[in-house]
Amino acid sequence: MSRIAIIGAGIGGVVLGQALAGQHEVVVFEKGRGVGGRMATRQAPGFAFDHGAQFFTAREPRFLALVEQALAAGAVAEWTMPIASLGRDGQMSLAAPREPHYVGMPGMNSFVRALAGDVAIRSGVDVAPLGTRGDAGWALTDVAGGALGTFDWVISSTTPHQTRALFAETGTDAGMLDGAAMLPCYALLVGFAAPLALDWGMLRLDAGPLALVVNNAGKPGRDGSVGTLVAHSSSAWAQGQLAADPADTEAGMVTALRAALGIDADQASFRALHRWKSARLDGMPDKAPFIDRERGLAATGDWTTGSRVESVALSALDLAGMIG
Repeated sequence: MSRIAIIGAGIGGVVLGQALAGQHEVVVFEKGRGVGGRMATRQAPGFAFDHGAQFFTAREPRFLALVEQALAAGAVAEWTMPIASLGRDGQMSLAAPREPHYVGMPGMNSFVRALAGDVAIRSGVDVAPLGTRGDAGWALTDVAGGALGTFDWVISSTTPHQTRALFAETGTDAGMLDGAAMLPCYALLVGFAAPLALDWGMLRLDAGPLALVVNNAGKPGRDGSVGTLVAHSSSAWAQGQLAADPADTEAGMVTALRAALGIDADQASFRALHRWKSARLDGMPDKAPFIDRERGLAATGDWTTGSRVESVALSALDLAGMIG
């Protein structure tokens, strides 16, 4: 039995931890306050917002088995809603989903929590970059120098740039992460005291600052007595806003929302902006997870197969099989 430290408690880290926990001693470290990563749910007074991933699909049997397990536990539900598209000409069209769409219940991070089971997760811990491996293994510390334990394996399930920083001084060649670029996204969270009269669950936009608007309150298990919207910017627009004043970025998204849908976020009871610096991968790679058996280092994430929730989970399962 090996002692394994997994860095990151998003969907990939949690699925990996659960897959390895039966044969190894596993601890998952998460620098945030809880599990989920980009499958995040933000709580605000009177409102809740899924401000990262909005849904997921399941096409491969291994992932579908995880979804069915969570469905049975009430942690996941199918989201049956019309999907709208707003063209460059300003015309809107509606269509039914072409495949089942699923959401966590009552928030997107509920799916990740359900998959975690009894895996040991230590949140609020920012693991420091690794140094030299000792005879007993990797001695982990947090960024403040606090000891976290010694492990035979350290596995990163975080973004490419965080993985590179974690492994930079270890002597390993994580060259397969080269070229893995992440794209940013801004999320505008808008809460109204009364429900919104919308005949769609999700709207995709072909032009302008916004790429996606979601009727968050219309999802299963959400509070339908209020109106909650999550608007995601396009990656191209977000890239140009990274150095801008956040107030100007928020104002730009408010203006775009009003122009596209006639919804005035200035009249909302709650409004907030969240920046996802690494929202999704630029491109669709086809790589295996990274593994260095000699040093006991490995990494998985959307840089291997893409940013779909299912793809990240499957990459984690592939790595678990490689470690054994």
